[in-house]
Amino acid sequence: MNDSGPGSGPTVLVFAGGRPGQEMPRLAVKQVAAWEPVVGRLVAVSFSGEELPESFARYITQLDPDWVLELRQDFYHARAGLETLGGTVIHQGGTAHAELAARMSEAVNATVSEEADKFHARHLDGALRVHGRAGLALVTSARKNTTPTMDHRPAKLVRQQRLMLHAFLGELGMLREGASPDQGLTRATQGALRFAVYDGEGAGRPMPFIVDIQEGIQGAVGYPLSPEEMAAGALGSFDVVLFPGGMASHQFDALGAEGREAVVSFVRNGGGYVGICAGAYMAASAPYQWGLSLLDAGIIDHDHWARGIGPVEVELSPLGLELFGDFHGRQILHYGQGPIVAPALRPEVPDYEVLAWYRSGIGENGADPEVMVGTPAIIRGSFGKGRVLASSGHAEWSSGLESFLLRYFEWAGGRRD
Repeated sequence: MNDSGPGSGPTVLVFAGGRPGQEMPRLAVKQVAAWEPVVGRLVAVSFSGEELPESFARYITQLDPDWVLELRQDFYHARAGLETLGGTVIHQGGTAHAELAARMSEAVNATVSEEADKFHARHLDGALRVHGRAGLALVTSARKNTTPTMDHRPAKLVRQQRLMLHAFLGELGMLREGASPDQGLTRATQGALRFAVYDGEGAGRPMPFIVDIQEGIQGAVGYPLSPEEMAAGALGSFDVVLFPGGMASHQFDALGAEGREAVVSFVRNGGGYVGICAGAYMAASAPYQWGLSLLDAGIIDHDHWARGIGPVEVELSPLGLELFGDFHGRQILHYGQGPIVAPALRPEVPDYEVLAWYRSGIGENGADPEVMVGTPAIIRGSFGKGRVLASSGHAEWSSGLESFLLRYFEWAGGRRD
């Protein structure tokens, strides 16, 4: 639970959880908890179980809020024959409540391109779990309202909740003028490692990374982050950003010019960057066209980038042994068409350091496997005040090497030398 604000003005209680499948609304509540109202009081509560605790009703009575808002997710949009309410802002009041719900719908709909996925304000008696208070339910849909249907990305669902709540608090005059729903997403705690995982075109699922890192690094707090959020300045809330495997060209294009500059500025000003496979390509320098030029690394034999997928042998350098631990001799790393690199010889960027070398290679589709042998598999370097680590392969998918992922983040976040 988080309780913030100067206290003079409306008290708004926001909660999520207490029903199945509420991971994204709960993430949204945790982000909203970092907002600082200029008037009033914002209380954010997240429940991990599938039922609301009985004590919650007593707590509401004691708090006596002016508004109670539930952030909720259903698996699908409201549709005849289905008992689902995705894509709706539910209210049970009169005209004033209906107008608030409509404004919240408008705020999120400004980011929704498909007409079928638009949100709608709806008066629906009996749909709110907290009665006797002015209440609203902000209900996202896990799936797109299309046939065949597809899942929405986690970052999009979390952001939709934030956009609606931001519009609501703005209508109540509780936010400072010009406040952005994409900034101030985490509240710093002593020793916390705050990290973001890119969640957009060209990348797979972000949540497994978030779970693994939070479980492996004490105090780590992670969120999926969309290209739109990065372009809007959201990286300022974090210590490290991860760009995972997928397609570097798609990630590069999805960021757009503003998003790419936001990432570069984030690292230049002291942020950490971890790139895995596609994310490692993204750290590379010109003439590679889909790189952010964060490392003095050029791409070798890009014409044969689809050189194959499978196990390869790597060997840690002395620096790699210091960072990753006692992994002497050759180790088996899962390779998935990551970059083969060599120095780009850019004088304005410090030389990278090698943490691991390829000792075997893969060669399909006309690629020569020997091109990989003796080239770096994992490198790191500095960029401005920040740190950059790029892994061509996937230690997180390699039996016995899974802990490397945690070391990537600790080093990039300044927790290890």
